[in-house]
Amino acid sequence: MRTFKDTILDSLKSGYKEYKNCLENNHDEEDLAHVKGFCTTIEQILASYGKVTKAEILAIKRPIIGDISLKRKELKPNYDIPTFIRKQQD
Repeated sequence: MRTFKDTILDSLKSGYKEYKNCLENNHDEEDLAHVKGFCTTIEQILASYGKVTKAEILAIKRPIIGDISLKRKELKPNYDIPTFIRKQQD
């Protein structure tokens, strides 16, 4: 019988494979962001509820997509520019 952890790990592997496929087929940033979000959510569920370590996740991830980061880029606003000007630039 398969456990919750095994099923979710298989979903994570599938997500990594889908991300690799999207990269190879030049999918747009929206598709890539969707798959990245799926993978990071599954990673967080496994870490929280499945007691899976970062090392275990990396052991699955590296053979499929290498060391590509799936985290969101942190947007750090330049606080030297007044808020009303920053908002106009966006």
